[in-house]
Parts: sequence; C-alpha cells; structure tokens
Amino acid sequence: MHCHPQRIATGRGHYGESREPPDIACPKSFRELPQIGTHRRCGVQDLPSRNRDQASLALNVFAIAVSIALHDLSFLAACLRTDIRRGQLDNVGEQLKSLHESARGLRTELDLRQDSAWGRQLASIRADISNSLQSEIDSVPGRVRRILRQRADKDIGSAPKIDAVEVEETAALIDFVAVCRTYASELAINEVTLRTYSDLQHYVERSTESLVQSLRGGDTKSRSYRQMQVKAAIRFCEVLFGHDYASLMSRAAENAVVVERKPPRAG
Repeated sequence: MHCHPQRIATGRGHYGESREPPDIACPKSFRELPQIGTHRRCGVQDLPSRNRDQASLALNVFAIAVSIALHDLSFLAACLRTDIRRGQLDNVGEQLKSLHESARGLRTELDLRQDSAWGRQLASIRADISNSLQSEIDSVPGRVRRILRQRADKDIGSAPKIDAVEVEETAALIDFVAVCRTYASELAINEVTLRTYSDLQHYVERSTESLVQSLRGGDTKSRSYRQMQVKAAIRFCEVLFGHDYASLMSRAAENAVVVERKPPRAG
C-alpha cells in the first residue's frame, strides 16, 4: 500500500471483475472526513463477498484516516491553547471555525459510539478544548471591571493606571468571547459563553453611562482619570455594540466635558 498526498490505493481487484485498484480517500485534513464516510457507506460495504479481504483492507485504511483526523484535531486544539496562553488571538476565529467543523464532522458523519475508542478520544479532545476556552472566557469580565470600576475622588490617586495596551488586549478578549459564542454549541461552551457575553454587555453599558455622567463633576485630576476610563469603555462598546453606539457614547462624553467647562453665568 502506497500513500500519496491525496489518495491511498488499496488492495488488488475492484468491484466485480475490474483489476484496477480501488481508491479510498485519504484526507489532507480532517475537514475531508465526510468524504471518507461516504466512501465507507457507498463503497466498502457494497463489495462482493469474494472480495472481503479487500473490504477488510479498505476498513483498515478508513481506520487510519480517522486516526489521522483525530490526531489533527488534537494538534489544532493544542495550537489554540498555545495561542491563547500567549495572547495571540488574531487567528482564533479561523481556529475555532476549523475545530467546530471538524468536531461536528467527526461526531455526525461517522456516528461514533461514545463508548468506542474513537468516541472517547473525540470526547476527550472536546473536553480539553472546552476547558481551555472556558478558562480564558471566565477571565474577561474581571479584566473589564478592573479598568472600568468607578472610584471615589480620594481613591483615584492610588488606582492602577489605565494602559492603552491593556485596553486593546481586553477589547481583543471581548471579541474572542463573541467569536466563541458563534461556535459554542459544538465546543461544549454554550452556557458559559452566553452568560459571559450577556454579563459583559450589561456591565459595559451601565459603566459607560455612569462614567460619562461622572465627567460632569470632580477635580481636574479625577476628571482626567475618568476620561481615560470613558475612552476604554467606548472601545469596549465598539466591540460589543458596534460603531454607531460607540460614536453615540463618544459624543455624549464630549458634551459632558463641554458642559463642565462652561463658565457660570453672571448674576
């Protein structure tokens, strides 16, 4: 048996009297597994009884293909974990899409029994993906609250500085939660993703409105710190609610500062 990049030729003889070697698809990636399943259902099972040795060989090739697909899925999950730990989220959307489609294809097209070796391996990979994603998702609300938490004027001097890099990293994590929501069901993170995204929306919306109102009072130092908070909040609003809502809150913040700066009218 010789394995080519795209096809694997198996055995001698073919259906009926033909002596051409039958081809069983060998996936270039696990995304081609539905095609493997089609070959198995429509090809191998229809072989004449005198060609059972060929059927057995075909099933062995199919088993190798599934094992390769599971290995590829496990490797992609490991790459996702590494990127998340490093804070490299630029390609997470594509990775999650590939994981989602591949896990769904393995689960639905092949109809793997949960108590089978393949079924247990797939369940283990999905659990591993779920744990990695859930850990990162759970951390996002805390990061948002640290940046947007309102403080009394007397506490602002000891408050941590608002770093623009941290704001952008947090905005990327909010977007990460939004992307996870799209593929949540197949990756076993549906509940945590929906809950976290909803909490972020409510918290950011309330905090942005309160921070904008706070610009109308306080001393110069306090107002400067709150302006940085408002800027961060508006950035988060852009991710969660879109550009239009973020622009609306930006104008509200500008108006609040203008009103505060107007001199009082004489007598």
